[in-house]
Amino acid sequence: MKVNAFDERLEHRHILPYDPAYARVFAQVQRYVHENLESVELVHIGSTAIHGLRGKPMVDIAAITGEQNLRATQTEFERLGFHRRAVWVDRDEKPYVCGCVQHNGRNYNINIHICHHGDPVHKDSLAFMDILQRRPDLRRRYEEAKDRAHMIDPVNPEVYNREKEAVIKEIHAQIGLS
Repeated sequence: MKVNAFDERLEHRHILPYDPAYARVFAQVQRYVHENLESVELVHIGSTAIHGLRGKPMVDIAAITGEQNLRATQTEFERLGFHRRAVWVDRDEKPYVCGCVQHNGRNYNINIHICHHGDPVHKDSLAFMDILQRRPDLRRRYEEAKDRAHMIDPVNPEVYNREKEAVIKEIHAQIGLS
């Protein structure tokens, strides 16, 4: 598998219907990473991991490592071809890498959030996904927030996150994270 630069084209920003290819793309990345970093567990998170949920065609992944220094794991991912993205805030407590892979002739952007088992990136993502799978009302409101954000500015991640903030806070309250 070849990891290319994150594809910044607008077509990767559109809110699209769920695509079963997301699970296959995740499996492709999971195989590649496991072949090269056996000590890292990958978990498919985010909208593309929730069957039927509309969202951006970007596969989000939690990379769970036992390595104390998350930056060391980040460096290992960079060795595999993933990279940091200038527009993304890469805070010390939340290292991140990204890339773009091809699957059946189509490009898919990949976001990898590096964390420890049970930390918020891992645990909260699973709880967030679980409630969206069980609550169609919250899922609908979440999709509507994404649609609003896309209409305001399809490229700016700050706008995207700001427009989702109210419904995310409500979801967090429902799962006990407020």
